[in-house]
Amino acid sequence: MQITELAAKVQALGLSDKEAKVYVASLFLGPAPVQKIAEQAEVNRATAYVILDQLADLGLVSQSTEGKKTVFVAEGPEALGNIFDREIERVNERRRDLDSLLPELQQNQRTEAGAAPVVRFYKGREGVDSMISELQRKAPPGSQAYGLANYDEIEKIVPDIFKSSPRGRVRKKISSKIIYSYRKPVPSGPNLLREMKRVDVPIQADIALWENAVSMCTYAGKNSIGIIIESKDIVGALRQLFEIAWDNYQEKLL
Repeated sequence: MQITELAAKVQALGLSDKEAKVYVASLFLGPAPVQKIAEQAEVNRATAYVILDQLADLGLVSQSTEGKKTVFVAEGPEALGNIFDREIERVNERRRDLDSLLPELQQNQRTEAGAAPVVRFYKGREGVDSMISELQRKAPPGSQAYGLANYDEIEKIVPDIFKSSPRGRVRKKISSKIIYSYRKPVPSGPNLLREMKRVDVPIQADIALWENAVSMCTYAGKNSIGIIIESKDIVGALRQLFEIAWDNYQEKLL
């Protein structure tokens, strides 16, 4: 395989175009002076020196001497794992920065007392997934969620909904009551921390009531739209309506 073809594949791991070419050229040549590496990689000598220094910082090449000549040696392909180690460390560092910044941000967050409801909109499948993840993350452990759901529609978007959905909620010991439409009964019980009631009329949109927020989203696949409303008063009123529906529509349940 030509150096340029292999370098294109190595580049996809996170190296620049010239870094990938210089590394693969070094790998191909074995111990070699910078001029030979530059020729094989099709870069000028000055650029090759700069790139080799960068690759040395990544642990991908080393420098030695043969007689009076300085040569560069590519580390084995397994050393490419260093790229991911560095990325992981950068992500961890940003996470530590966030953790140290969170208390200050939380102190400046608007409180709900006396404030207007916070309303946020989300678009598309990824946006709706993000909305659901955020609500589950913010829900206090041991709280209770209510919901209306059409699992025939949800299953089209999330085929493994019955495997993936309960995990995070159960882990936080969040119980749920759900009124749903679906072609067959959905498992419930204490181990899943949920009670389910099935209706024969298809639910038109997904509604979830958490402790301090309500989410609503449409069943439109890539064109789905989600809304979060954060307001204790609004959520409280909707939870009252849900409890009335839960208690009084039992005769219509299958």
